[in-house]
Amino acid sequence: MKVNKKAKFIRRRLILTFLLVIPVLLYKGYKEFNSKMVQANKTVAANKITTTNNIKEETSGKKENYKEYKPEVNRSNVSSEGQKYTYDAKEVKDILDNKGKNDGEKIVFLTFDDGPSVTVTPKILDVLKNYNVKATFCLIGKEINASEGSKNLVKRIFKEGHALANHTYSHNLKSLYPQNKTNVEYFMEEVEKTNSAIKSIVGQDFNTRVLRMPGGYMSRKYYSDPNLEEFNAKLEEKGMYSIDWNAYDFDSEGSKKYAAELLNEVIKSVGTKEKVVLLMHDTYGKEETAKALPQIIEYLKRQGYEFRTLS
Repeated sequence: MKVNKKAKFIRRRLILTFLLVIPVLLYKGYKEFNSKMVQANKTVAANKITTTNNIKEETSGKKENYKEYKPEVNRSNVSSEGQKYTYDAKEVKDILDNKGKNDGEKIVFLTFDDGPSVTVTPKILDVLKNYNVKATFCLIGKEINASEGSKNLVKRIFKEGHALANHTYSHNLKSLYPQNKTNVEYFMEEVEKTNSAIKSIVGQDFNTRVLRMPGGYMSRKYYSDPNLEEFNAKLEEKGMYSIDWNAYDFDSEGSKKYAAELLNEVIKSVGTKEKVVLLMHDTYGKEETAKALPQIIEYLKRQGYEFRTLS
């Protein structure tokens, strides 16, 4: 009987001790576990900071494939999509004036004059989109305002990353160059009128430094235009550059040419040039230019040219 009482007493003491010790052990284990978790979180946070810094350092060291692209510069004749394809108009002007230096980099600027047209421009844009190539469209103001379809094409050109250039409002040589002399005041009025037409479509921030004179700046020099000095001063005041071309598909010269002939003209006029400003047209009646464009692009790609836009 005494033994049973003693055994019961011992069991009670053991149970009581167990009940007291277990919570203490659990509490110590919790503190130790919590301490390890805090330290682990600190380590993870430190690793994140290090990783982020490394990424920043790596990113800051990377260069864009398009060396002229400067994200901080707002090139307002292209959309955000077209920013990385631009090339400075002044440098292109220097190249055409034989002032630029050869650097081994082969670049071509596809330029389309006299548009937009609802028959040819969409075909040109489809080809460019298919090849992921950007171009510069030298627009005529009266063609922009010709219809809602024309205005929608300007919107599409801009949205798809191509550059917009000014090709005057009327393209009327007699009005722009009366007696074969540039009417500077009237010419600049047409430039502003075309800019306004484009702004009404793509936004008031639009501004282009790129001007393509009807007939080309070279024609004004050829005819010894006495008003060129005044005209040049006005362009400088506006921060604009008159950009001609040094290669041509001859789609507006002589008798009508078919796609294969236009391609041959491009091959001949491009020759071995390192920097190429190629003149073509996307106005009415130039369907063969649209047909030739895929072969022209493929040829230029095989020759190692990179496609850029004027800004």
